[in-house]
Amino acid sequence: MQILLTPDDIIKRCLWHNYTKFVLKTRSRKILDEIIFKNEIVSINEKDAYVIGLLKYIKTSNLIHRFNIEIDDFVNIKSTVLNNKVLINKSTILKEILDFKNRFPVSYNPNDEYTESINKLNKYLKQIYDNIKNLEDIKIQSKKDNKIYTYVLSNSVKKIINLDKNFRLNDKEDF
Repeated sequence: MQILLTPDDIIKRCLWHNYTKFVLKTRSRKILDEIIFKNEIVSINEKDAYVIGLLKYIKTSNLIHRFNIEIDDFVNIKSTVLNNKVLINKSTILKEILDFKNRFPVSYNPNDEYTESINKLNKYLKQIYDNIKNLEDIKIQSKKDNKIYTYVLSNSVKKIINLDKNFRLNDKEDF
């Protein structure tokens, strides 16, 4: 099966990073910008669609909701149990938040609805990033290489996302 879509479709589904990483991996930044600018229909096979996550998500302009779903999945997958606590590496979760911003390339010129959604998302990501950065650190020394790793409680990360979700629902200015 071949799937026809445009770079705009891929970006609006927050999949541009995965598409460039797995499908367009050998292309230069200049070529990628040109692909975005032309916005021509491309064909990808079912295997590539599965790998980039196209078959998992629908297009939505509610990018904050999309981020919350993905970060919740990320925390569930990347968390580990240490000293009877469910923890996630602090730098890993912070990096994931920053990486989410990269799903909207600078050369992308969205319509007004997505421009507003991307702006709201960027403000939200900064807020979430700052809140997680300010969480209490749990330092654990690795027995393997004697390095000290910094963790945070996974539930604390989830609470931040859920609290912000409830806050945003009550904030009439944003919605």
